Amino acid sequence: MNVIYYDIPETVKVRKHEVDIEALKKTLSKRNISIKKISEMLGVKKTLVEHWFRKDSCFSIPNAEYWFQLKKILQIDTDEFDSSIMEFEEKISVHEQSNRVYNINGIAPTITSTSADIRIINLEL
Repeated sequence: MNVIYYDIPETVKVRKHEVDIEALKKTLSKRNISIKKISEMLGVKKTLVEHWFRKDSCFSIPNAEYWFQLKKILQIDTDEFDSSIMEFEEKISVHEQSNRVYNINGIAPTITSTSADIRIINLEL
C-alpha cells in the first residue's frame, strides 16, 4: 500500500520577540481590580481574562488587541512588554498533524478543528 504524504504549508502569525513570562506574571499580579470588572471594561469573556492572571501552566499572554486598554485599567506604566506582546510576524510553517493521511488516495480520515466553536464534520471514506 502506498501512502500519499503532502507538505501543506500554512502562513502562521508568531511573536516577533520572546515574552518574559515570569516578569509579565509578576507585573499582572499587582492588579487591584477584579477579573470580572476587567472583563466588563474590556467587553470580553471573564474566562479569557482569568487566563491572563493565572500562575500555573494555563497562563495566557494577554491578547495584543486588549493590551493597551489592560495596561490603562491596571495602571501599568512600563513599556517593557509592549513590543513582545504587540509585534508579530508571518512565517510559513508546516504542521505535522495536518499532513496525516491514511488512505492511498490521499483522503484524510478527519478534519482538524482549531476552534471549539467550529463543528467537526465527519467524512465518509
